[in-house]
Amino acid sequence: MTFPSPIQESLDQYSIDIEVASEVPTREGAATGTFQSKIMTEFLPWGDDGCFVLATTGVVELEYAAIRKAVAVFDAPCRGTIQLTGSDRLECLGRLTTQKVDEMQVGDTLLAFVTSRKGRVVADIIVRVFEDKILLDVDVTVAQQLVDHMLSYIVMENVAIENISSSMHWFWCIGPEANKISIEDGQVLSLPNAVLGIDGIALLVETKNAHKVWENLVQGGCKPVGWFALNMARVEMGAPIFLIDFDTNNLPHEANVLSSRVRFDKGCYLGQEIIARMESLGKPKQKLMRIKMKSDDLPIAGTQLWASSDASGTPSGVVTSSAISPLGGSLPAVLAMVGKKNYEVGTSVFAHVGTEVMEASVEAL
Repeated sequence: MTFPSPIQESLDQYSIDIEVASEVPTREGAATGTFQSKIMTEFLPWGDDGCFVLATTGVVELEYAAIRKAVAVFDAPCRGTIQLTGSDRLECLGRLTTQKVDEMQVGDTLLAFVTSRKGRVVADIIVRVFEDKILLDVDVTVAQQLVDHMLSYIVMENVAIENISSSMHWFWCIGPEANKISIEDGQVLSLPNAVLGIDGIALLVETKNAHKVWENLVQGGCKPVGWFALNMARVEMGAPIFLIDFDTNNLPHEANVLSSRVRFDKGCYLGQEIIARMESLGKPKQKLMRIKMKSDDLPIAGTQLWASSDASGTPSGVVTSSAISPLGGSLPAVLAMVGKKNYEVGTSVFAHVGTEVMEASVEAL
């Protein structure tokens, strides 16, 4: 189950001022009128259970500029919250994740994978340690499944695990001025750069206070932004997102974000043997990589990649995310899951864009 945003009504009514400059002199008898603020918000479904995220407030370019030059705020009902309490909470979490969470101190934040016995990703989580609890920030569509997964491996430990997504809400403040943000009715927490490839902070508020916090942020100068602009920024920075660029069918090595989420010097956890063997002996059968197009044509998510210039034979990969990159001179920024025979940096791959076959090269993530 997912939860609608507590500020949905405010987002529905959000409007932007349309300013029109004109040097045409006023003519007697000409029609007159004024331009008014326009409601131009759009929304996107997130997952299959009814959660919607803001897609845009109307002008994606202005939202992107706020992310890069000032401070933007993204409403994040797509994020769920799991709470762990009890004296064994750190030890328990350590046995289920790929990070050394047992060494974390109050105030620390880490990214980690929860993995299955077969070494596959169950969830991509942000771990935050508080004095009396641990909070896991996770995609809301897998929050309850993750709770159930963790509970199935608790035997005698003193730990309680609860999905509190309905009572807590997340905002992301992103941009070079995000660290100046402070709020009264919530907590300002770190947002690891590896989540989006962009500096920012996370705001955790009680659902009942979300509307008040949102209004104060907007009135304080934060520019509301939607997923279109945020996605543009994170794709051009090469920051993959769980359930978009990789999912529960993938091994951590295939997601290609090991440095930010996996420690190979920690104790036992579910799937460790398989993950360690992959690290020391093998190469994953596929890996998430950047794709540099040799034209300004943009392949959409789901576009297949081929090893041959005539796009024949067996596909060698698939595009998972793409966006126009302002930082890249408005050329396409592309992430793709690429097969083992073709994911070496510099390898040429080919994609159908419209009716044409376009060449691209594989780059490091």
